[in-house]
Amino acid sequence: MMLKIKALIFFLIISAISPVYAAGTSFENDKLNLQLYPNFEQINPNRNLQIFLRFKMKNGWHIYSQNPGEIGMPTKVYWMLPEGYQQLEESWSNDEVFENDGIVQRGYGDVAYYKTTINPQKTFGNNAVIKAEVRWLACKEECVPEKAELKINFPITERDMMPTMQWQEISAEAKKWFLPRPPEVNIGLWLVLLMAFVGGIILNFMPCIFPILAIKAISLSQTSYSKYKNRMESLFYTLGVVISFLFMASVLLILRKHGEYLGWGFQLQSPVFVTVMIIIFAVIALMFLDVLSLNNPFADKLGRMSFKNHLISSFMTGFLAVLIASPCTAPFMGVAVGYTLSAPVYLYYPVFLVLGLGYALPFALAGLFPKKIAKILPRPGKWMVILKRIFAIPVILTCVWLMWVLYNQLIPQKNNDLLWKNYDALAISELVEKKEPVFVDFTAKWCITCLVNKKAALQSEEFRKLVENHKIHLFRADWTNNSEEIAKALESYGRNSIPLYVYYNGKSKDYVLLPQILTPGVLEEYLR
Repeated sequence: MMLKIKALIFFLIISAISPVYAAGTSFENDKLNLQLYPNFEQINPNRNLQIFLRFKMKNGWHIYSQNPGEIGMPTKVYWMLPEGYQQLEESWSNDEVFENDGIVQRGYGDVAYYKTTINPQKTFGNNAVIKAEVRWLACKEECVPEKAELKINFPITERDMMPTMQWQEISAEAKKWFLPRPPEVNIGLWLVLLMAFVGGIILNFMPCIFPILAIKAISLSQTSYSKYKNRMESLFYTLGVVISFLFMASVLLILRKHGEYLGWGFQLQSPVFVTVMIIIFAVIALMFLDVLSLNNPFADKLGRMSFKNHLISSFMTGFLAVLIASPCTAPFMGVAVGYTLSAPVYLYYPVFLVLGLGYALPFALAGLFPKKIAKILPRPGKWMVILKRIFAIPVILTCVWLMWVLYNQLIPQKNNDLLWKNYDALAISELVEKKEPVFVDFTAKWCITCLVNKKAALQSEEFRKLVENHKIHLFRADWTNNSEEIAKALESYGRNSIPLYVYYNGKSKDYVLLPQILTPGVLEEYLR
């Protein structure tokens, strides 16, 4: 009730005369700091002038955005330009939601950026004065309407110019604040858990995981059956998987709490981890080829501990299987893991727990019902040796691929594909404002699904024709090495895993997220 009374007073205050401050290119008081940044120190009539305004709030004060909500006054910028000059466009950084006593408002409580482009014309004289009157409502316990006049006197030149260092710094700083905001989607927890469970099951059938688990399951079905022994091995494998998922979730949570922007597969951004994985896969391949045997040389003396060794082996198989799975994101899994970005801890861990249970399920069932699998398979024989050697091929290819990932991490490659531009949040924001179609590919060299999609769909002739016909701007965000900018971009779309494909159709500022498995047909359906 008190807030509603304040709201009435609020509108009376707005009608009052606000103080005006003449402050050159900056203004500061106890509520905020306002600074103007042009891209050039001079005006060339043949070059567009771009200007940033940065608002930095102080002491808990906030201002309102262009859509202030039920109560509030939008922050406005009015330009006074020389004759013939035109303002081409303007844009604001993303705002945030404030809620008091059920009243929803939108604004800025930390920092806000405003950007505009001005087209100059040839004018008489050696100087051009550009002024901006900025009006805002600063609120804390009470609301205070304020305004400031910013002014800059530009010399006129015909010379070519480079953007100032200050402009380059503010442009880089502002990028993350112009990231497209995802539409608000209310996904129920039970649906998220179901997606995590199904995604975990599908994860088993990725090319670098399936051979290892298949051989393990087949060997389990061919050994002498013991209900107790097999159930215990299945249980320890499941424990290994679940503990590994929870361990990775904890590391991810701790690092994010300390300001690191990371997501699923973050460990593969470490060359040290990739090197360890190369060694593990090389050993597995040599074992599949019967070149290397890791039998315990003291097995005769420790025969009584063989069952215990089996349980430890099952646990470690489960634990390592999760690390091996980290290059992959299965369908449904991206939404589920992305949900954890904003979920409290008591919901964060259940998602990873259910993901682990789904991932462990196929092998656990093979351990619980080995006789049923044995009925499907032929009797033990030479075919097992042949199958192991066939399965060695994808493991060797995975090893080679990881070496290629390591090479790209240590020696980053230049983008030689003229069709694709490197990820640039500000450029994307500007194109979306102009209603130009934009396609963004979030990828990494260590993401197997990304590479398969690239080969099968994004390098297809059908995709190139779609891009040419619809004049689509292509951007590629390469997450092979850790990048806070790309991690924040993923987070802005409600994801923290890849692949992710984002498409703006050019008709509005809204976007669609494409499926994680791409085909030329899927691209045709979404991009036509």
